[in-house]
Amino acid sequence: MPIARLIEYKIALPSEHAFDLLMNIGNAGYFMPITRPGVIPAPRVPGKYSEKIRRVEDISRELSRILNQYSIPPPATPHEVKISLFNELLEYIIEDGEDLLTRVRQYLDSIEGVRNEYVRLRGIVDVMSSVGEIIMERLRHFLVDIVPISEEDFNEFRNTVVNYGAETLPVKVQDRFYALVIYPEWSKQSLLSAYRLFNTNPLEIPNNVDLDSMKSKLAELEGRLGKLEQEFRDFLTKVSDRAYAIIDLSDTITNIVRQYMDSAIPEGRDIGDRLTQLVNSVNDTRNRIRELEIVHEVLGYTKKAGISFEGLSRLRIRVFAVRGGVNEDYIKGLMYIKRDVEGTDLSILTLIEPPESLDVKSLGKEVYEISRDYLADIKSAFDLTGRELTDLRSRLKDLEKEYEEFVKEFNEVSTYGVDGINKVSGDVVTIAGYVKESLSSKFDDLLASLLSKLAIDAKVRKESKVVYVREIEPEKAPTLEEYPKLIDAFKKITYMYGVPKYTEISPIILTFILFPAFYGWMYPDLGHGVVLSLFGYTLYKSRYKGPNAFLRSIFGGKYSTWGLVFLMAGIWSIIFTFVESGTVFGIEVLPALFRLVHVGGTALEVLSNSIYAMLTVSIMVGIISLLLAFAFKAINAYRGGERDLALGFYVPLFFFFLFLVLALMGPGFVPVIRIGEETPLLQPLYPLFNTIEGLMWYWVYAVFATLAILMYSLFYFRAKYRGVPGFSAAQLAVEVSAEAAIPSLTNTISFMRLSIVAIMHAVFTAMTYAWAVSLGLFTPAGLAVLIIFNLIIILGEGFVAFVQSLRLHFYEMYTKFFSGAGVLFTPFTLGLRWVRLLIV
Repeated sequence: MPIARLIEYKIALPSEHAFDLLMNIGNAGYFMPITRPGVIPAPRVPGKYSEKIRRVEDISRELSRILNQYSIPPPATPHEVKISLFNELLEYIIEDGEDLLTRVRQYLDSIEGVRNEYVRLRGIVDVMSSVGEIIMERLRHFLVDIVPISEEDFNEFRNTVVNYGAETLPVKVQDRFYALVIYPEWSKQSLLSAYRLFNTNPLEIPNNVDLDSMKSKLAELEGRLGKLEQEFRDFLTKVSDRAYAIIDLSDTITNIVRQYMDSAIPEGRDIGDRLTQLVNSVNDTRNRIRELEIVHEVLGYTKKAGISFEGLSRLRIRVFAVRGGVNEDYIKGLMYIKRDVEGTDLSILTLIEPPESLDVKSLGKEVYEISRDYLADIKSAFDLTGRELTDLRSRLKDLEKEYEEFVKEFNEVSTYGVDGINKVSGDVVTIAGYVKESLSSKFDDLLASLLSKLAIDAKVRKESKVVYVREIEPEKAPTLEEYPKLIDAFKKITYMYGVPKYTEISPIILTFILFPAFYGWMYPDLGHGVVLSLFGYTLYKSRYKGPNAFLRSIFGGKYSTWGLVFLMAGIWSIIFTFVESGTVFGIEVLPALFRLVHVGGTALEVLSNSIYAMLTVSIMVGIISLLLAFAFKAINAYRGGERDLALGFYVPLFFFFLFLVLALMGPGFVPVIRIGEETPLLQPLYPLFNTIEGLMWYWVYAVFATLAILMYSLFYFRAKYRGVPGFSAAQLAVEVSAEAAIPSLTNTISFMRLSIVAIMHAVFTAMTYAWAVSLGLFTPAGLAVLIIFNLIIILGEGFVAFVQSLRLHFYEMYTKFFSGAGVLFTPFTLGLRWVRLLIV
C-alpha cells in the first residue's frame, strides 16, 4: 500500500536524558515527534544545560562571523565526531570551540595592532602629502590634530569644533577623508569630547615628522599586515573542518532544544499543578454560581413580595439567605426578622445589630450574606445578578470544556496519563511520535541501546517507560507515501494542492497517469516532445557545479525530481504526435489518426472533422475522470469511518452524476451526440451514441430516482447526526447541486481545453512552418523563423499546457474527492552538513 503504516511510540524519561533521546533519534532520522498540544504547558530546560547551551551559541556565532569575514569555504569531507551523551556533545563544542577562539583571538589581536598602527601612519602620510610638512610643525600655543571622519559628517563636525576656537581643513586622499584641526592648547580636552560625539579619535602624530621615513615604515607595516592576514587565512583554512564542525554541531544543539520545546510533554508535578488549577477554577465558579442562584432567588422573592429594608436603614443590619432551615438555637437572644420563601427550604434572615463575633456558618446548613448594595435597589440587584449568573454559567462551560480537553489531549500524548501523574517526579517528560512500521525493529534496538546506556542512573531505571500504540488515530496520523522514483516525482504536483490524509486514497497514481498524458495531449509535436524529454533527462541527471550561477541554480540538482515530470510529459507529447499532429517542429512528416491542421505549400487548412472528434473525446475523458473522482469520494468516506455516508449518500451521488450526464447527452446539452454524428472519424462509436440517445427517458427517470434517494438520505442523515460537530445537512445538499448538477454542465465542458490548446499549438506550429516555407525553408531567413518561433512556442505553450493540466487536476478533479488536509510524515533529523556524528 503506498501510504505506509506507522507505529506510535510514547517514551518517558527524565528531562535531561530527553535530550539524549532526541540526539539519538535525530541522528537515526526515522522518528517524527508529535507536536505538543497547545493546552499543555511547555517543559523547562534542565538547569545543567542552560548555561552550556548559551555558551555554545556564543562560540558558534563568533566563529561564523570570522569565517564569513574571511570567506573560508566549508571542508570537502565531513569532520568525524564521536560522543556518547548530549552533555558530552555540549562539552566537546565548548572545549574545542574555546581552544579555536583562543588561537583566533591571538591572530586577531596581532592583526588589529598592526592595522591600527598602519591606519594611523597612513593618515599622517595622506595629510602630509597633501598639505606639506610645514603645517605639522608645532605652533606657539596651538596644536594640530588629524581626525579621520566621513565626508558626509565634515560640515557638521566643523560647525561643532569651531565653538572651541578651532579651524578645520578638509583633506581627501582617494576614498579616505580627514579633518585637519588647528586649535588653541586650552581647548584640547573639550575637543576630545567633541571627537567622541562623532565616534572618532585623532591620529597620534610623532614628535619628529619625517615623511620619507614614515612612508618606508608604512610600506613595512603594509607587508606585515598582509603577511599576518595571509597566515591567519591559512590557519582558518587548516582548521576549517573543526570550525565548521562546531558551527554545525551548534545548529544541531539549537534543533534539539527547539524540538524539545515543541514536542516534550511534561509529566508529574507540573501537570498536577495545572490540573489542580483547572479543578479549583471549576469548583470556585460552581460555588459562586450556587451562591448567586440563592441570592438571585431571594432577591426575586423580595422584589415580588414587596419587601423593603428602608425602615431599617438607620440600624446596623445584616441579611442572610439560608437554605435548609435556620438554626433556631443559635439565633436565640438575637434581634432578627425571619421570612420563609414559600414552597422552598429557603429563608431570609435579617439580623438587627448583630454581635461582632457572629459565626455566620452557625446560622444554618447553607448560608450566604446578601450585600447591602443589593438591598439598596433590589430590582437593579435582581437584574444584575441574573446577568452575572448567565456569564458565570457560560464561563463554567468554558472551564469544564478546557478541563476535558486538557485531560483528553494529555492522555493522548502522555506515557503515564492523568491517573499516573503522582507516579513520577516533576522533571520527567514524554517524547511521543511515529515510526514507520518496517523500521520499528531498528527503532526498538536504538531505544534498548540508549536506555541500557542510561540505566546507570537509578532515576532512569525507575521512571523511564516506553508505550507502543499500534492502532493510532487516523485523523491525527501523518502521511508517508512510498513509490518508485518515477511515480514519486509526481508528489511535487500533488502536494502543491495538499497532503492526503492517512485514510485517504492518494491521487498520486492518478496524477502520474493523467498529468503527463494531458500535457502531451495539449502539446503534440515530436520535435518539441524530444526537446522537452532531453531537458527533463538533463535536469534529472546533471549536477552542474561550474561558475555560471544561472546554470548552477537550475541544473545543480535542486530540481532534479522535476526532470522526471518533464521527461514523462515529453514522452506523451511524442505519443500524441501520432494521434493529433504528425509534425516535427510543425513539419508534417508522420502519420496521425486525427490530424488537426494541414499545410499545403504556404496555405493552412484546419480539419474540422478531426477537431470535432477530438473535442468529443475530450468531453468523454472529462466524464470518466469526474466519475472516477466521485468513486474516490465514496471510497475515502468509507475508509474514513463514515460508512453510512459512503454507501447511503456518496454512492447514489456517483450514479446521480452518471445518469444526469447521460440524460443531458440525449437532447444535446452535453454535446457528445451532436458532435459525434457530424464526425465521420467517430463512426465506430455511432451505435453507442444512438443507444444513449434512445434511452434518454430512462436516464431521466434514473436521475429522478437517484435524486429521491439523495433527498431521503439527506433527511435521514440530518436526523441521525443532528447536533454532531462537523456535520452539516446544508453541505450535503450543496454536494448534490454544486458537485453533481453543475459539473455536468461546466466541469465536463472544461475538459475541452485538452483539444482547444492542442488546436492552438498545431495552428501556431503550422503557421511558423508556412511562414518559413514562404521565405525559403533552407534560407537563413526561413531557418531563423523556424528556430526562433519554435523556441517561443516551446516556452509559451509549454507553460500554458502545464498550467492547464494543473487546473484540470486541481479544480476539476481534486476538489471532488481530495481534502489535502493531511500532515506529511517528517522525521526529526539533526540537519548536519559538515559533521559525521558517531554516537557510541
